[in-house]
Amino acid sequence: MRLRCRIPLASFPIDIDVSFDTRVTAIFGPSGSGKTTLLDAIAGLRAIADGDIELDGRTLYSSTRGINLPPQRRGIGYVPQEGALFPHLSVEQNILFGAERQSQLETLKNLQLDHVLEVLEIGGLLNRPVTKLSGGESQRVALARAILSRPQLLLLDEPLAALDIGLKERILPYLGRVRDEFSIPMIYVTHNLTEVLTLADWVLMLQQGKLVAQGIPKETFRSANSMLQVADDEFENVLAVQFVESHRESGTTDVRLVSGTKIIIPYVQPPSNASLQIRVSADDILVATEKPNGISAANILPGIVRTLEAFDGDVMLTVFAGDEFFVRLTAAAVNRLNLAEQTPVFLIIKTRSFRVA
Repeated sequence: MRLRCRIPLASFPIDIDVSFDTRVTAIFGPSGSGKTTLLDAIAGLRAIADGDIELDGRTLYSSTRGINLPPQRRGIGYVPQEGALFPHLSVEQNILFGAERQSQLETLKNLQLDHVLEVLEIGGLLNRPVTKLSGGESQRVALARAILSRPQLLLLDEPLAALDIGLKERILPYLGRVRDEFSIPMIYVTHNLTEVLTLADWVLMLQQGKLVAQGIPKETFRSANSMLQVADDEFENVLAVQFVESHRESGTTDVRLVSGTKIIIPYVQPPSNASLQIRVSADDILVATEKPNGISAANILPGIVRTLEAFDGDVMLTVFAGDEFFVRLTAAAVNRLNLAEQTPVFLIIKTRSFRVA
């Protein structure tokens, strides 16, 4: 996608010139940085002073060529923060609304509807009034409606922002399934680091309307400037693992990183798909320069310090220990352990510090 636009705002202008071609691109930044305004411009819901927007070789907007396709002709599905369902329609009528407008109702019912309902696990909700849905159910219905409009691009504007932590953790896997099951590029707006690391292949970091960084999420978030944009409690590691075996009697599950490193996490039911994502906070990892003995933590991973970035009195380490881990320590701890790049270390992680993403 090519995205070049200038949009004057009351406090600052949005001025972006970027191209990207990834499965899921996250637009990340603090509240008020212009993320939603940029999404609205892509969708055709916001006026642009100057610029060009191109999607798969199609020009959606060009100030120099006088092109400005209306929203309904852009081939874009949009899921706002709170779903924006029609309260007078049932769940099924909401889901099929976009299809009806495109005269594709019978085709979608026959070919795609069942698959979308299965992926999002909402088949049992079809006859329910949308006023009787939970927040998580509403978001899944809004996703289904957007997917069934057969868009060339799916825009998601902080779809988990209005949900509590428990609901967020339950909805994130559904978003991952949408990413994996449907060949629809996604632009995902968020200020949550975990969502970016869980879902995105590429991240655009926005600050007061300017693009301050872009790249592969893990690499982009290494810099001190990027870390300052993240809330204190949001630094999490998101790791791809393979399920090995569950042990109900001990309440644990064995998984392995791509490198083969074994990790012990809390008990989960054996999944239908052996591939999992697990999460652990950067604050829940201890560091030792010698292998500890006689401790309760089940995970002791040998590793090497790759980078250290100081910010706000803390130091963020990236440590390779079968995969790359973010580890946040105080500057005093780093000095006491005499840590530097290439220092051999051991990461100590309790079983219960891990969660399945």
